[in-house]
Amino acid sequence: MNLDKFTERSRGFVQAAQTIAMRESHQRLAPEHLLKALMDDEEGLASNLITRAGGDPKTVLAAVDASLGKMTQVTGEGAQVYLDNVTAKVVAEAETGSTQAALTVARSEKVPARSVE
Repeated sequence: MNLDKFTERSRGFVQAAQTIAMRESHQRLAPEHLLKALMDDEEGLASNLITRAGGDPKTVLAAVDASLGKMTQVTGEGAQVYLDNVTAKVVAEAETGSTQAALTVARSEKVPARSVE
């Protein structure tokens, strides 16, 4: 995972998800942690998208909280948070998507503009 390929805001979501996992004493960083970080966003990006799609952000938040509450907790000084396989795939897909988006922008910038007469 190369977080340098992500925007500062995206990196902030990943860091927030890690903080949530540590706060909840979860050993693995799961997609639910990422969703919780997105749902807790003060700017409401995820909540607004869910609302615009006809969903209820409160229902999503309750479901993600319930899911996080069912995860195994690990205690002790040696407990570390690691990326689980599903989250690694999600992040890899996002990384690939960001690379594809950058390539698309780069290609469009190379297309010569028509001269206006």
